[in-house]
Amino acid sequence: MSSWHASNSAEWTPVGDRMLTGHGGGIGPYAASYAIDLTSGPVLNGSVSADILLTGTGVTGAGLVCRADRDWTFVAFYTAPQDVSEGTTVARLGVFQEGVLTPVAQLAEPVELERGYNHFSLEFFSGQMRGEIRAGDRTYELTAACPHVPFAGHAGLVKFYGAGVLATSWSVERTRIPFVPAASRRKEGQVFQYDVFLCHARETAQEVHDIAQALKARGISYWLDTEQITYGDRVTEKIEEGLRNSHYVLPCISKGLMERSWCRAEYGGILNAELSGDSTRIVVPLMLAAAEPDDIPLLFRDKRRVTSTNRVEFDRFIDFLLSN
Repeated sequence: MSSWHASNSAEWTPVGDRMLTGHGGGIGPYAASYAIDLTSGPVLNGSVSADILLTGTGVTGAGLVCRADRDWTFVAFYTAPQDVSEGTTVARLGVFQEGVLTPVAQLAEPVELERGYNHFSLEFFSGQMRGEIRAGDRTYELTAACPHVPFAGHAGLVKFYGAGVLATSWSVERTRIPFVPAASRRKEGQVFQYDVFLCHARETAQEVHDIAQALKARGISYWLDTEQITYGDRVTEKIEEGLRNSHYVLPCISKGLMERSWCRAEYGGILNAELSGDSTRIVVPLMLAAAEPDDIPLLFRDKRRVTSTNRVEFDRFIDFLLSN
């Protein structure tokens, strides 16, 4: 637990540098236990996200915490049973103050978690909180004012009822602007499953993966072939499905992009529709680290683009995505 502090270190175990497991134990009426990441330091306004898998059976619950100290004070966004005698799980925002839980908000509809990993994210800014769970093709969102813990603190994980938990794809980020709830990002009555579709050459897979993680940390949903296409899938159908359900198409510009027929097929149809006056989906070129202006396809060269390595410009682009 070199980079983590746990309420009981025997109940949390890091696996390499990419996974944290929680198992058994817990204290109080909810058999709760939490662990906080010390590497990012205290965060006042920001976001935290992770892919979480509940491995226990029966009564279980788990989620994320923010603004946490080492003495059981933190804000939590989590799932837990509506009734310990039933199997219904709901999403909640709550505050632990020196171990005493104060409920803040609860989602009206039950949450149906996938059997595998579910993506949890928690955004917090000046007392406003937004929690989101992506479970398969469903997205659950819960927002509330939560001024109870106004000071900076660490981000981490929490589990209840001695649940077994696996957490991967851990991300923490500071922000300086308010978040925008997903409901306000709906355009023309259409709700997109993904904010962006990432199109790239195979050689840039790791760089694009890192960009995707930065987007996810800010609450931007994305379609990426390495995560959405698996063995046995019909590749063309999966790509078409991703394009239909994405608001912005981001061709990741690199040296070899124009030579890849798959990449041209992915962004070409959307670009043609856009040039014909359909503004439902929009192509935005994304310049990768080694890209030069000459690498941009001719049809993109008069479009405003964004550079992934320019932090100020990239942050502005994320703000644009959140507000549109």
